Amino acid sequence: MKKVLLILTSVVLSVSSVLADSHEAEKMSFTPVETYTCDYNEGKGPADLEKVVKSWNDLMDKEGQEDYFAALITPVYYGEHMFDVGWLGAWRNGNAMGSGTDWWLSNGEKVSAGFAEVLTCKSHTNFAGQNIRKAPPSDDESDMDFVLSFRNCSMKDGKEYSEFTAAHKEWSAYADEHGIAESNWVWWPVSGESNNDYDFKFLTGADDHTSAGANWQLYSEGHFMKSNELLEDLVDCDISRVYSGRTIRVMADEE
Repeated sequence: MKKVLLILTSVVLSVSSVLADSHEAEKMSFTPVETYTCDYNEGKGPADLEKVVKSWNDLMDKEGQEDYFAALITPVYYGEHMFDVGWLGAWRNGNAMGSGTDWWLSNGEKVSAGFAEVLTCKSHTNFAGQNIRKAPPSDDESDMDFVLSFRNCSMKDGKEYSEFTAAHKEWSAYADEHGIAESNWVWWPVSGESNNDYDFKFLTGADDHTSAGANWQLYSEGHFMKSNELLEDLVDCDISRVYSGRTIRVMADEE
């Protein structure tokens, strides 16, 4: 999870009219992110997907594709728009996204067919991701599992995104002080999103369900009131969806 928490931070984009403060937009740094939501084909399951993922990783290694991160996510708490498995990918920057996509379209036909035998994917969406809080480091740096929640959020009338980031910075300091160990991202929809009646997705990440449960308990003991005090007048968000995640590829370390 520690590597996961460090992945989503790099390419500068102008993504929404919500970013009304141009000075705020100039200071932002974004990472290109893609997601797929998929269902298993009849007679297929996780073991079949693992075989294709191995073939994909072998090809990526062979061809030196080192600027891409990937994880699989499975629903834990969800609504009526449930899927069997999701793919979460991120590139180091926009240049890596462009060259990596061209490489995949030219070289990934066989592996892509393998994925299609196992999965039918009903969405493929591109986002501009912004990391706005990193959790304190934990003892287990090797664990590649994590928990991730998503909420769709919109700024309230008359409010600017710069007000949200300032309030969230204050909340992050408070959370650090009170032992709430979670990371946060904002994802701005760029391409492929059919449900566009929101401004951004707000993500919360934890190392595992034990950590997520400990955070839940801290919120329930009254710390949610501080979050409400800082944020509820700025932004409207829907109910969160929660997923178990497993990292299947990490980017090479930058020298």
